[in-house]
Amino acid sequence: MRYPSCSIPLALLALTGSPGIADTGIAEALTSGETSLSFRLRHELVQDDAAAEDANASTLRSRLGYTSGQWRGLDLTLELDHVGQLFDRRLNDTRNGKTSFPVVPDPKGADINQAALRYRHGEHSATAGRQRITLDNHRFIGSVGWRQNEQTYDALRLSLKPLPTLTVDYAWIDSTRRIFGPDSGNPPASLASDHQLLHLQWSGSKLMNAGVYYYGLDFAEAAALTSHTAGGFVRGETMAGELKLDYRLELARQSDAGNNPVNYDADYSLVSAGISSHGIRFGAAMEILGADRDAGVALQTPLATLHAFQGWSDKFLTTPAAGIRDSYVSLSGALSGVRLQAAWHDYRSDSGSGEFGDELNLQASHVFAGRYTLTAKYADYRADAFSRDTRKFWLVAEAQW
Repeated sequence: MRYPSCSIPLALLALTGSPGIADTGIAEALTSGETSLSFRLRHELVQDDAAAEDANASTLRSRLGYTSGQWRGLDLTLELDHVGQLFDRRLNDTRNGKTSFPVVPDPKGADINQAALRYRHGEHSATAGRQRITLDNHRFIGSVGWRQNEQTYDALRLSLKPLPTLTVDYAWIDSTRRIFGPDSGNPPASLASDHQLLHLQWSGSKLMNAGVYYYGLDFAEAAALTSHTAGGFVRGETMAGELKLDYRLELARQSDAGNNPVNYDADYSLVSAGISSHGIRFGAAMEILGADRDAGVALQTPLATLHAFQGWSDKFLTTPAAGIRDSYVSLSGALSGVRLQAAWHDYRSDSGSGEFGDELNLQASHVFAGRYTLTAKYADYRADAFSRDTRKFWLVAEAQW
């Protein structure tokens, strides 16, 4: 049975008792809370050969947050966001109808990013209401924090630690609040959901951590995204003299579920390794989002922080029907306090022998006084058999208190 999202925090509050509003404990918890304030100013230039014009998008996200003190194990989190567009507004933000420009999905508006009640008892917690949910490396469940309007969820989440080395995370999601809000439109700002997420992780040692997961996604308004995904991973790191070696191995299988009109099965795999010395890391990896050739459908990850995967040009937010094999190398480190990153991707189809294209990613960022960050970022996608050549450049200034 589905319950209104707003009733979940009230039910959680009832578990701890319901003293009157004059209770001084509640007053002290509210007045002893902490506030936070942050700004993110970003200019995004997009040159997409498929669009008639270039996008020049300057946006400012202002975020005000509050977390109360604890009362009987309870605390309250509120977070308000406002996204504004500056200057010429030469972009297609998915709401303004400027379809001659490339899409920069940062619509303007104000929204409640988080409004959640949390109960903590020792190592265990329960959180109810609108909240940020990220699991593991964000590959399947993330917050899409790169976009100005973050993805959050109206959900009930339980985090349990039955053993010092074992964490069990469960969430039921009633509504997926997407990056395209707050105003309604196409793509939808939110999707009615009936998602069941289960994630178990064992932290045995630095050499090996392991986890298993099950993500049952049920979209009433997006049947093609309704699916079951089950998988597991191992990751870790070790020292070899002055060298640090790290790795991650992951396998998963996705199949249709519920009202999905297509019957399919598709596999996911990731093999990655890195070597670090004196703060410089070189990495290599292959990530495969498989395809069911008979069904003509590929594995999808609609709740992922997709910008973190398969290149920053965001050409593969929806996995092509033939699937995708992303082979990439990366280099990262710091020089005079500036954090530097570079990556090169080669994209091919999983089914057949299609060559999609390749991509170069570059980034430099610097933190000042612990609260100010400047970032310059570049993505250059060279198309072969998928989409069109695309170049993106970002300048970002952030401040937080």
